Amino acid sequence: MKLYPSLPDDLAAWAQRQPVFFTASAATHGRHINVSPKGLTDTHLAVLDPNRCAYIDRTGSGCETVAHAYENGRLCLMFVSFGSAPRILRLFCRAAVVEWDAPAFPDLVRSVARGRREAFDGARAVVVCHIWEVQTSCGYGVPRVKRALYAGRPDSGADAPATPAEELGELAVFEARPTMDHWASTKAQSNTLREYQGANNAESIDGLPGLRAARRGSGQRALWVGDVKARMRRICAETEAVAAGFVLAVVLYFILAGVRMLPLLP
Repeated sequence: MKLYPSLPDDLAAWAQRQPVFFTASAATHGRHINVSPKGLTDTHLAVLDPNRCAYIDRTGSGCETVAHAYENGRLCLMFVSFGSAPRILRLFCRAAVVEWDAPAFPDLVRSVARGRREAFDGARAVVVCHIWEVQTSCGYGVPRVKRALYAGRPDSGADAPATPAEELGELAVFEARPTMDHWASTKAQSNTLREYQGANNAESIDGLPGLRAARRGSGQRALWVGDVKARMRRICAETEAVAAGFVLAVVLYFILAGVRMLPLLP
């Protein structure tokens, strides 16, 4: 295992070539830990600089990562090699959410997509990841793609020339799933995407405030009220800290009371 304070160029290039990565986040006191798979063809993760990357967050049936980013900002991105050279790459980050109705959103989408695509139906936010530590490990326990699947094209006919393995690589066995584009496009054309977000993206499984635009779409007007309620629930969950603070306050009170009594003693 190796640790780095920033993302080296070679690891950045490798991460951006992978077909899938995973996000991991959790509420400070919630019972659920969220792990989500992300496809690069849909999210177009981009490394913006050695300590910053970002990916496009498209509308889904939940909003765990967004809610956790708003509450505590903790996020880990994990990349795994499926080829002959084993590798696991983890990016430990503090996440910031730029929602679709923010002024910075269009330019940020273009920066992440890097000209490969102009529109993303259902894009609800860009998650900007501020990297504070990078970890690499061996990945020996991760299965690899069978080389025979990409070393040639046995199913393409005898007359078809085989594509050299070094040109294809193990990533050639992956392809984008068209479902997300079709689903998001259908929702957008029927003007029901925002309604869907309001019903499914306004809060996390643990009841944390979720996508701000979805909260407004679901009828919440004063978002700060929900934020304060969530903050109070978080404070109340710190039972040990509250109890320790109470005991410390009582002890301090008696100490100060004793100090005041000293001049009155004979």
